[in-house]
Amino acid sequence: MLTAVVIVVLNTYPVTISRDLVFVSKENAILPSTMQIGSSVEALERMTPETVAQVMSMVETGNLSRVSIMNTNMDELYSVRNDVTGYDERVLFTLARAAVSERKDEFRTFFSDGAFMSYSCVPIMTSGTVSGAVCVYEYDSAEGEIVLGLRDDLTRISLGLGLAAIVVSVILSETMNHRLRRIVDAIKNVREGEYTYRVSVSGHDELTELSSEFNSLTDRLQQTEEIRRRFVADASHELKTPLAAIRLLSDSILETENMDGETVKEFVGGIREESERLARTTGQLLALTKLDNTSSAAVRVPVDCREVAGKVLNTLKPIAEKAGVDMDASIDGDTWIMATADELFQIIYNLTENAIKYNREGGRVSLSVSRSAENVTITVEDTGIGIPEDDLPHIFDRFYRVDKSRGRDAGGTGLGLSIVKSTANRHGGDVTAENIPAGGMRFTVTFPAYKKV
Repeated sequence: MLTAVVIVVLNTYPVTISRDLVFVSKENAILPSTMQIGSSVEALERMTPETVAQVMSMVETGNLSRVSIMNTNMDELYSVRNDVTGYDERVLFTLARAAVSERKDEFRTFFSDGAFMSYSCVPIMTSGTVSGAVCVYEYDSAEGEIVLGLRDDLTRISLGLGLAAIVVSVILSETMNHRLRRIVDAIKNVREGEYTYRVSVSGHDELTELSSEFNSLTDRLQQTEEIRRRFVADASHELKTPLAAIRLLSDSILETENMDGETVKEFVGGIREESERLARTTGQLLALTKLDNTSSAAVRVPVDCREVAGKVLNTLKPIAEKAGVDMDASIDGDTWIMATADELFQIIYNLTENAIKYNREGGRVSLSVSRSAENVTITVEDTGIGIPEDDLPHIFDRFYRVDKSRGRDAGGTGLGLSIVKSTANRHGGDVTAENIPAGGMRFTVTFPAYKKV
């Protein structure tokens, strides 16, 4: 619709301007010729058909189609008719009456049927009074053919441009629709769970950018889905193992007749241990679920790391003594962060407990809390067995265990360090791990320091 309007405007405006320019040129050419004829007749003392004809015999009328000289009664005293095509006598006499009565020059031009028809009348003044009028008429088809030719050329050009615009629009529309359909098909495939599907749209426009963002989104979805499936599989495996052990021990008690008390007590102890492991695993799974749920974020408050670290040391001291591991601490003052006391306790407790659990007899665990200008740093070091370098990048992954040193026999589920990492990140902190060259591990937790006003 808009294209059609533009084509009509482009066709009409140049033709209208050209026609108006011809109107102006006709007035500038014909009206002076009429006035010149009038000047020649004004020299007569008395206008009669004979005197006027005598004067007009010496006047050049050029390409004028009709020349008429009238008196005030609108009687024609002289008339020359070379070509009267398109001539309208009513128009000429109307202009003649206006020229005589109003004593002014009159001019009209019309464009019709491919020709310009021009009428011009000027009053004849004799001794200061109006004695008649000179009227001329010109029929010009040559100028009309030029205007019509311009119109036809513009029409052909406009039709060509319009057709080209339609073809280009169709091509662009089909190209755009094809690219959009590829994106829509990709969305449908991903919606059906095909997260490996990728869309390829070439170009440098918004659709290309949209395709790139879509592929990035599906990458994230694929990674999330793989993590979910691995998490479900690992969680199922972790829960299945103690449940299978509980069932086996229970069936053994039920199916064995006359089982001695010591054996029953041993089996019941095993059931208790597996139940505790099951409770421990489900508790950690619930903790991870809570950490993943951003809508249930705990309200953070200023927490003194020194106070929390002291509670952890007091809690784990009996365990360290039982394992034959010495503990020492270096805790600075003014080590406040924004967190929750329970979650900070869990972070320090898990790292310190692991340092005790995977240490050597006679080893040492060092806990330090320090403050810099911007951060509070909590460091837990041990003199234990360390972690192979190949396993270091994965120790914060959920259910990841270092097979050589972190077996299920030691009570680990592979969730503790993942909980530490997620909890620290939840409060704007970060956790790193590295082997100590002399032997053992160093875990470093960094939080933004709370600046008391």
